[in-house]
Amino acid sequence: MTWPRWINVALGIWLLIAPAVLGYVDAYAVNNDRLLGILIAASAIVALWAPKARFVNVVLGMWLIIAPFVLGYLGGKAVANDIVVGIAVAVFAFLPSRAITRPTTNARPGDLS
Repeated sequence: MTWPRWINVALGIWLLIAPAVLGYVDAYAVNNDRLLGILIAASAIVALWAPKARFVNVVLGMWLIIAPFVLGYLGGKAVANDIVVGIAVAVFAFLPSRAITRPTTNARPGDLS
């Protein structure tokens, strides 16, 4: 189950283009989203091979949530986008990378062994 990693890659790409699409006016918001977009996408790709690397995105998602308050770009589309995307990135980073498998057996109906 690698789909949570790919969703975080997509969210990282979204952060790269969000300033242009949403029309950010604050330079801190633009720079923050572009930097975090690269970092989130890159760590999600690394997590495809090193599953524990996904927890980097938990930290990056938490930063996205608090960044508007720390960097001072309060109000507007950038704040809403960063909070929503930050929550999504953190949640998808917590989901495991591997599918849970059920044990299989070669027994046929009627076998009692």
